[in-house]
Amino acid sequence: KQWYQRRVAIMAGDFSDSLYMALSGTSLEEIVKPELRSEWERQKTIWFPSEENYAHDLREPGLFKVEWQGKGFVGLSAKTYFCFSDDPKHDKLSTKGVNKSAGITRSDFLRVKETKETVCAVNRGFLVKNNQTFSYEMEQKGLSFFYCKRKVLDDGISTTYLDI
Repeated sequence: KQWYQRRVAIMAGDFSDSLYMALSGTSLEEIVKPELRSEWERQKTIWFPSEENYAHDLREPGLFKVEWQGKGFVGLSAKTYFCFSDDPKHDKLSTKGVNKSAGITRSDFLRVKETKETVCAVNRGFLVKNNQTFSYEMEQKGLSFFYCKRKVLDDGISTTYLDI
């Protein structure tokens, strides 16, 4: 059933626990078609936590929960993304294999998307070996345009299956 009066873009990843939605309104509730509002109100708790039991429903398996919301999302691959908002304190990022202290920014993600060039990062940390503690510093590919699970199309955003 087409619940929404305006466009909703949904992206499901190759990982089973995530679904990303881009809404054409400020909330999902706002874009429900007026003629379907009463049916939506009856059925929405099948898919989302209820307002009455919100804290309990957050732990309920199978319901969609909001993990983050804001202005935009730049996803390069599974577990490598940058979510941004009006307030940088509320931005969220995941950089698989790269320490948060490496200083990867939204600009770095956008640069990889636009130029298709890798951004390097330096991981720093400590290692314990034979009861001795060592510090290490290692430069590695931090962000890459390469995506091994799907073929990225010329627009740099859309993907399709691998023709193998």
